Amino acid sequence: MRFLKATAVAAALLFAVAPVTSCNKDKKGSSSSYVLRHAEGENIAKQVATANVAQEVNANQTLFTINKVIDAGALGENGEHFLYLDITVKNDTDVEYTLSTLNNFYIVYPDDTEYSSGIHTQLYAINHFNDRYFTSPFTVKANSTFNGVVGGFALKDIPDEFTVGFFPTREDRDDKEDLIKVKITSDDIIEVPAALKKQ
Repeated sequence: MRFLKATAVAAALLFAVAPVTSCNKDKKGSSSSYVLRHAEGENIAKQVATANVAQEVNANQTLFTINKVIDAGALGENGEHFLYLDITVKNDTDVEYTLSTLNNFYIVYPDDTEYSSGIHTQLYAINHFNDRYFTSPFTVKANSTFNGVVGGFALKDIPDEFTVGFFPTREDRDDKEDLIKVKITSDDIIEVPAALKKQ
């Protein structure tokens, strides 16, 4: 039964994400942010908050924290590392909403190269992580706190420092006036903890 459920989730992910992953390259050949390329306009990132790992930030009635960045290793065809985010999202409103790693998150390197979430990283997590991992989209219930691992991102030549961007869109997936930027250093990245692995 668990295998059938994982297969169904994987099929849904492929159907939902496949139409956009093929166009997720910039002219340099690196991943370009689907989030930013489809979020153009004068109301994008009007308010920007910055933070470090384990630092809580309040934006658009959302309290957001990246607790850890998890490196599952060089698992990509070209040696890309699969990175995942252990996050906390506190929803202080009376409205339940969903967030998506593709719509709400991106990674940017110091040279401005941007990366969005990849379907292959989610498929890996479904097969190797336990129920602390949440596929995308995931639900944040009203007046509650979401805590779990989401993602991931396939990254090569990871620099000593990069940024994770998060749009706290709440129930309106197109409301990207607020942006939270979290600085990640090599010291913030850990190996997959035993508590996350499937037994």
